[in-house]
Amino acid sequence: MREFTLDLSASKKPIFHQLYTYFKNGIREGRLRSGDYLPSLRSSARSFGVSKNSVENAYQLLISEGYLRNIPQRGFCVTYEPDESSRKVIRAEEANTPEQTVTTDFRYGNIELGTFPFRHWNKVRNLLVAQYQSRYAVEGTSQGEYPLRKELSRLLYESRGVLSTPDQLVVGAAPQQLVMLLSQLLDVKKHRIGVENPGYDGARNTFLNLGFRVHPIPLTGSGVSLRELTGSAANVMYVSPSQQFRNRVTMPADKRTELADWARSREYLIEDDYEWEFKYEEGILPAIQSMVPDKTVYIGRISKALLPVFNLSYMVLPPGLLSEFHSKVPEYDQPVSRLDQLTFARYLSDGYWYKHLQQMRRLYEEKRRYFSEALERYMPGTAQAEGKDTGLHAFLTVRTDRSEDELIEAALEKGVRVYGTARYWLRPGDEHPTVLLGYGALGREEIAAGVKALAEAWF
Repeated sequence: MREFTLDLSASKKPIFHQLYTYFKNGIREGRLRSGDYLPSLRSSARSFGVSKNSVENAYQLLISEGYLRNIPQRGFCVTYEPDESSRKVIRAEEANTPEQTVTTDFRYGNIELGTFPFRHWNKVRNLLVAQYQSRYAVEGTSQGEYPLRKELSRLLYESRGVLSTPDQLVVGAAPQQLVMLLSQLLDVKKHRIGVENPGYDGARNTFLNLGFRVHPIPLTGSGVSLRELTGSAANVMYVSPSQQFRNRVTMPADKRTELADWARSREYLIEDDYEWEFKYEEGILPAIQSMVPDKTVYIGRISKALLPVFNLSYMVLPPGLLSEFHSKVPEYDQPVSRLDQLTFARYLSDGYWYKHLQQMRRLYEEKRRYFSEALERYMPGTAQAEGKDTGLHAFLTVRTDRSEDELIEAALEKGVRVYGTARYWLRPGDEHPTVLLGYGALGREEIAAGVKALAEAWF
């Protein structure tokens, strides 16, 4: 059996993540080829001088991303083989990457991987593997596995008030992929799409690229402007009421009622219930879909709480569009593996999901508090974070004459990476620049050090 060596003291990242990165790079760069076997958990732990749990977490990450497969009684086999063009792309990316030391990366979407309960997940998964050993079908149903759709329908009713049957749900990998599918059900000549401005560019650009007429609707302090929406030509509106992506506004109950009334006399409302599960202080309002189920397309995702295992999103179609789905895309190729779907369905029904979600909420509520405290300490009165009660990130508006690009460059010179937000606007509107900071994967000291470095870079 092969042995490997890695200096684990050279990085502050969790041990399992260092192991995962080490093996992933070896596989992608061709040093570990398809058909090669990695050492057993015990042998690998002994070689690296770490716990078996750390190795297991690293291997499970690699399995979830398609780099490895655990073959019973044989071991962990490499299943990924990069083609020559992939190797060229990797080499070109490495050659073009500027040498810049980054000590704090406020990348949105990163999360703390070590909190995922792999033991519970693997227990459920292994039970299913044993159950289906002799009769497992790789291809499942196009909408997603029925046990998962049944559990999701129950979860959405209990947590969000969403009215649906399992037959109305369509499972997907990511919200943008589901928006792409939804666009095939809408009529490009008949349906005119309203989008929040600023708002989620992934949905907006999908509609634009597919030829839909898109109308930017500005935001007020309570969400999308009903006056502007009513005065526009839009008859379909894409909204994210639980947490408006750019302004972090949570739409109040009276505005939700007004928007439901608007939808009753129009075509459809597309409700992107973005990160509803990560809300900490105030109560969670029911989804707008609960008021107008026949007029609302409801889209959500569970990926943020399930990473690094797999991506999972879902869409609830109203009856009119459900019939369009069956007639227009009967060949829909389900992008989420059947085994992952069945595992999560059992994970939900056995109660593991709820325990994990509560742990995640407590963890990220602490991170949110650390971030707010650091802002108050190092940037009092000079920067404002919008929407402090939700999510795993913040939009930071900086009171300065500098441009967004200048702020990003100045931050990088201090070893801190932040991200721009200009792309979320269809039409410009901010007086001061705003940057995006994700803190989901950072600890308390990293958050404080990063914010302090930003204050030194900008003021």
